[in-house]
Amino acid sequence: MTPRPRKPRRPKYSWSPPANSLTSKTEIPVCAACHSRRSQPFEDDRTGQPLMDSFLPATLDDGLYHVDGQVNDEVFVYGSFVQSLMYEKGVTCSDCHNPHSLELKAEGDNVCLQCHTPDYATEQHHFHEPGTPGSQCVDCHMPAKTFMQVDTRRDHSFRIPRPDLSDSLGTPNACNQCHTDKDAAWATETLKQWYGHLPSGHQQFAHTLHAARQGRASSQSLARLLGNTRQPDIARATAAHLLGSQLDGASIPALAQALNSPSGQIRQAAITVLQSLPLNQRWSLLAPLLNDPQRVVRISAAEALADVPVSEVPLAAQQSLMNGFKEFEQAQAHNADTPSARVKLANFLLAQGYEKRAEEEYRQAIQLDPEWLPAYVNLADLYRHQRRETAGETVLNDGLVRQPDSADLHHAMGLLKVRQKASADALEHLHIAASRAPSNSHYQYVYAVALDSYGQRPAAIAWLERQLESRPSEPLSRLLQQWQAGTR
Repeated sequence: MTPRPRKPRRPKYSWSPPANSLTSKTEIPVCAACHSRRSQPFEDDRTGQPLMDSFLPATLDDGLYHVDGQVNDEVFVYGSFVQSLMYEKGVTCSDCHNPHSLELKAEGDNVCLQCHTPDYATEQHHFHEPGTPGSQCVDCHMPAKTFMQVDTRRDHSFRIPRPDLSDSLGTPNACNQCHTDKDAAWATETLKQWYGHLPSGHQQFAHTLHAARQGRASSQSLARLLGNTRQPDIARATAAHLLGSQLDGASIPALAQALNSPSGQIRQAAITVLQSLPLNQRWSLLAPLLNDPQRVVRISAAEALADVPVSEVPLAAQQSLMNGFKEFEQAQAHNADTPSARVKLANFLLAQGYEKRAEEEYRQAIQLDPEWLPAYVNLADLYRHQRRETAGETVLNDGLVRQPDSADLHHAMGLLKVRQKASADALEHLHIAASRAPSNSHYQYVYAVALDSYGQRPAAIAWLERQLESRPSEPLSRLLQQWQAGTR
């Protein structure tokens, strides 16, 4: 149907959470144990403990969520809900759903009108004829998506439709989900006519995450999002992860401050990024997190400090470090039937100097799932460290038999051929890796450097120019400028 024109007078709106709303610190973690996209390092009995005692929720990762936080893949509600202003104000799952049957507590808009005034359920607010699509709260604020062709779920981020972002960022919007014969520019202009301005909503991180996915976000912009306490914690934790490739004077202080965040998800994300710092700096920042109240945060700190010799730290900290190491190994034992846990444990053991045990874990990972590529790449890298290049080449070839199109395996093989001084083979594998992973700016960089190193700078410059036409990248741009200026 065609939306109705703007009314001359509009009511004022207000809302308040129900007075008997349960605290999100107890109820929501119970629900999120099932209704979230997450990993599970530990057994869990859901008796009121923090969610991150046993689980690690996913952040707003590419493929799972659109850049504005809308659902893309199946993420099971929790990651959407914690983005919402409802969550921020203390609304919990049982305010809307019966916690046992999961049925709504009221029919239609009445579930929303438990908190919101009736003015919201009028044409003066939604501008659609009552009883038609677009007239119910959920039509605009909880657009639905169907998974596996049969399971329709509504986005629980309770966002204001933003067709303007559809135009600039390619995100979906509730308006054009119904009005498929119109474009996003039409929907944007209609909202402006209705409300006198373009509503923006609670979530204000889309442009930053979009730039980051395009390789264009500065460390300053990501650090600002990380430090913005007015934005959802899940978006701020995502920003922390995205700073992993940009540790500099802007990002390191922001990440260090994030280690003191009330949010365990933000603390954990900051730990994983700071893991690449030099040992002394890393110990100074992360040692206090070995005593974090949430177990998943503690094991992340232990993993980041795996290479710290216990005997060389102050006595007061030795027990915390050993306890962290023990909890980390317990977490991997809990998931020992998965190749990812085996590789994670192997990397941990390797950092501690246990090369034989690490090799066995890598091989166990391959035995569990011969298609799981990180096991091949990491085992080959162990052999590189041991100067067993022939063994490493065999492992990579085994992986390429399984997955001949893998960019990661070709990149690793290309580097191995560089070390063997087999230039033609090296360039072939590095070219395949860069071609099959066009969004991986590191692979593009390495291939260009390899071309230049083998006396093919014009070809290297041409390659960088082609990559930068489709995807901006600061490291690639800087390298290209240096070559064009003859300063490198």
